[in-house]
Amino acid sequence: MPGPAPRPLGLPPDDFDRDPIASLNRLRGEYGDVFAFAAGNVLVARPAWVHWVLARTNRETRVDAPEPPPRLQRQPLIRGRVERWMAARRTAQWHRLGRDIAERTAPLMRARLQEFLDTGRPLRLADCERAVLAAADLVFVHDMGDDLRSLLIPAAELLLEEGAATVILPPWMSLRTRKRLRANDVWISALLAHVRTRRAARRPGEAPADMLDLLIDAEDEDGPVFSDLEAAQTLSINLGNLYAVGGSGLGWLLTAHAAHDLARPAGTDRAAWVAAVVKETLRAYPAVSLTSRTLVEEAHFGDVTVPAGTSVFVSPLMLHTDPRWWRSDPGRFDPARWLAAEVHDPHAYVPYGSGPRVCTGVHIANAVLENAADLLADRTVTARPGPVQREWSAITRPRRFRVRVD
Repeated sequence: MPGPAPRPLGLPPDDFDRDPIASLNRLRGEYGDVFAFAAGNVLVARPAWVHWVLARTNRETRVDAPEPPPRLQRQPLIRGRVERWMAARRTAQWHRLGRDIAERTAPLMRARLQEFLDTGRPLRLADCERAVLAAADLVFVHDMGDDLRSLLIPAAELLLEEGAATVILPPWMSLRTRKRLRANDVWISALLAHVRTRRAARRPGEAPADMLDLLIDAEDEDGPVFSDLEAAQTLSINLGNLYAVGGSGLGWLLTAHAAHDLARPAGTDRAAWVAAVVKETLRAYPAVSLTSRTLVEEAHFGDVTVPAGTSVFVSPLMLHTDPRWWRSDPGRFDPARWLAAEVHDPHAYVPYGSGPRVCTGVHIANAVLENAADLLADRTVTARPGPVQREWSAITRPRRFRVRVD
C-alpha cells in the first residue's frame, strides 16, 4: 500500500490536525490517488472511486460509527437499521416528498430567514444554526414547536463541541460527554412522546405532511418498519444534521458574500445566478470536507488492493479543488462557472454525498440556501478582516465567524 511510513500508535502525519486537507493533498502529490495515511485508514481521490465508495454503502461498504457507551440504551438507528431505513425512504420516495414539502413551505422558510437577516446585530454561527432550524424543521416535524426545539439545541451544541475535541474520552472520564448524553436522553424522550402522540392520531390513507408521517406510514410484510423509538432516533439524526450541517452551510454562504464580489452579471437570470452562488459556495466551502466508509470486503482502486475492514476516506473538498476535474480554475471563487454547459467531470461535485446515502435533506438545504442567497442579493455582508479560515472537525465551519448584514 503506498503511503508514508507508519507513525507510533498508527497516528496520521504531524500536520494532519492543523489542516487535514492540506496534509492529504501533500500525500496525494507524493503517493497518488490512493494511499494509506494512518493505520487502517486509506484515502481515495479520484471521482469515480469516491462515487463507488459512497454509492456502495450497505453493500461493499458501511458507514463508520463508533461503538456507543455500554450503558447508553438508545443506540443510534444508523448502527443496526441502515438497510431498512434506506429501503423505506426509497420506497416512500422521500426525496420527492422532501422537494414537495420544501416548495410548499418556501414562503414560511423565506419569512423566517428574512427575520434572521433583519436582526441588525452581528451574527455568529450559533445564530445561523438556529435560523436554519427555525426555517426548515417543519419539513421533518411540522408541529415541532419551541418546546422541542429548545431541547434539541443544547443536545446538538454539546455534540458539536465533543466532535471538535481532539480526544474523545469515555463517559466516566468526561463531564462533557456525560452532560451530552443526559441532554440527548431528555431530547429523545420528548421527541419519542411526540412520535407516539402523532402515531395515535394518524388516519389511514392520510397524505404525509413531513418526515415523521413518512416514518410512521412505512410498512413491510411484518407491519410498521419503524418503532416509535426508531422513528424518534431517525428524526434526531436528521434534525441534528439540519442544525449543524445546515447552520454551517448558511455561515459559509454569508462568509462567501463577505469575501467575494457576487454582483450578478448583466443579462443573467436572477434565479440562475442565485443557484450558481449556492453551488459555488458548496463547492468551495463544503460543510463536510472529509468522511469515510468501512470496506465490508476487499476492494481494488486502480492497481492497489485495499483489505476488508479498512476505513476508506473521501474528501469532497479535495475533489472540488482539484484542477484535473474542473473546466475552469477551481482555485478561484467563481459562481459564473455554473452558467456554462460543462463544469466538471462526473462525480467531481459531491457536496451532499453520492449514491443511495445521498443526504436526505438535499432539497431542503438547497431551498434554505437559495432563499437566503436571494435575500442577500441586494445587501452588503461584512466580516472580520483577513482571509477565510476553516475550523476543522467532523463538520467544517468558518473560523472566528462574525458577520453583519446591512
